Amino acid sequence: MNRIYRNPYLHMPKLLPLICCLILSACSDTVNDVVATSSEAGDDMTIAWYDGTVDSAFELARVSEKPLFLYWGAVWCPPCQEIKNTVFKSPQFVARSKLFVPVYLDGDIDDTQAIGERFGVQGYPTMIVFSPMGEEVTRIPGGIDISRYNSVLATSLDAMRPTSMLVKLALESPESLQESDYPQLAWYSWSQDFTAVPENVDKAELFEILAGLAEDHHPEASARLYMQSLLARVGSMETSETAIQGQSTGAFERVSRILSNPALILACWDSVAYNSENILSLGIFSDQEKATLKPVWAESVFSSRSHPSLSTAEQLAGWLPRLQLHFADGLSDPIPAEWTKQLHPELQSADDMTRNVDARQSVISQISYIYRKANLMDNARTLLLAELDKSSSPYYFMSSLSLLAEEADNVEEAIDWSRKAFESSSGAATRFQWGASYVRTLIRLSPDDSDTIMAVSMNLFDVLQDGHEVFAGRNFNVLSTLQTALTDWQIAALVDFEQFNDNLQQLCDTQVPESTAAENCHSLLNAEQSS
Repeated sequence: MNRIYRNPYLHMPKLLPLICCLILSACSDTVNDVVATSSEAGDDMTIAWYDGTVDSAFELARVSEKPLFLYWGAVWCPPCQEIKNTVFKSPQFVARSKLFVPVYLDGDIDDTQAIGERFGVQGYPTMIVFSPMGEEVTRIPGGIDISRYNSVLATSLDAMRPTSMLVKLALESPESLQESDYPQLAWYSWSQDFTAVPENVDKAELFEILAGLAEDHHPEASARLYMQSLLARVGSMETSETAIQGQSTGAFERVSRILSNPALILACWDSVAYNSENILSLGIFSDQEKATLKPVWAESVFSSRSHPSLSTAEQLAGWLPRLQLHFADGLSDPIPAEWTKQLHPELQSADDMTRNVDARQSVISQISYIYRKANLMDNARTLLLAELDKSSSPYYFMSSLSLLAEEADNVEEAIDWSRKAFESSSGAATRFQWGASYVRTLIRLSPDDSDTIMAVSMNLFDVLQDGHEVFAGRNFNVLSTLQTALTDWQIAALVDFEQFNDNLQQLCDTQVPESTAAENCHSLLNAEQSS
């Protein structure tokens, strides 16, 4: 049956002043006394995050006819800290927060993983806008400039047209799309989408069609949608077209136009800054086109990196195409000396200027990443070691030190840092994730240490307090990955470790029958038995 989409919110009297204000500024528990449970802002520069349950927040949104903004994050997550210290401190965003119900979910709080699964949330950070009636409208991605969050939010709330509905219209009656729909589609968090696009639809083809439809209405949205089509090709590892000698697929011309326009570069920053190598590996570009695009791509993004709309971490990302394309095709030549002379002062300046401990989580993570991409591993290691005493989440940087040691074939050091990261981590979901990572590190680097692998694996069941939420959200994804690694290890090392699955079975038996957690658990065990 085809679903008929209706928009019951456009004519709500109480929403009209809210929407007008947004447009102008853009140039499951029982509910008791819902309105009274909402916290009031302590001052005009902070967001008054709702302090009740998620269900009561949705009830408040319904009775007050306000949209709901859901933010899901974690204290150790660099992109989360980036958003908290840029977007959520923006006066424009803080002002908007008074016009909807803002809800913050920390991934380590009880029941948060189950709530995340309920809304199809798995990656940190995730930001979702819901209508007053609880229907998902859109998901906003990270990695875009601060002012863009405000305009994207305003656009979505103006029309209150769910992204899934817009996709349906694009597929069945594209003439029904409105000009304001294209920005919402372009700045939707497609990497976190699980429902907006039907499974049988080719995303690359869909985005390319949308890019063409948007070109006359919104050039920036058109550019983003086209870059999204290329990323979809990268993700599927398939292309419907392959460049033929003497012919063009049109990709070279389209990307060249984007890279020649500073406004389009900024609009597509999360694509052009981070994915140059992946996109240029596609077969839709001829070898000559690739050779022509590489220096243009590198220098055009590099030249845009100081734009004030970009945060410190995102400005540093302007180095990435230079570095990625320099080392493309397996080349290992050091970066040019003149680059090094410029790179070190810029990274040091970003380090020195970032004093806030939370803001440093994203900036130091970015500096470390850039040092690694520049093949300056000693600089990355020195930076991370110095940050351990400054960071509120040092275990995150310990994991990076473990990775650096592993890449340098320093096995004992890599294992030691992974162990320290697990032991110093805090929060149930975080400790479960870091513990599983430690086990996988042991399996990769010390597969003969069966006693430690088994002991740590079994202790992970205690981390989540008698299996609470072990089969929900990110916890379930971590568990699935861990079980696969343990299964492969048992086969390769000829080890019998049935106790792990026995514990899983016991936990399955404690789950509510026919619940999502029970279904996830049984699917995990069935997959194990059939492997």
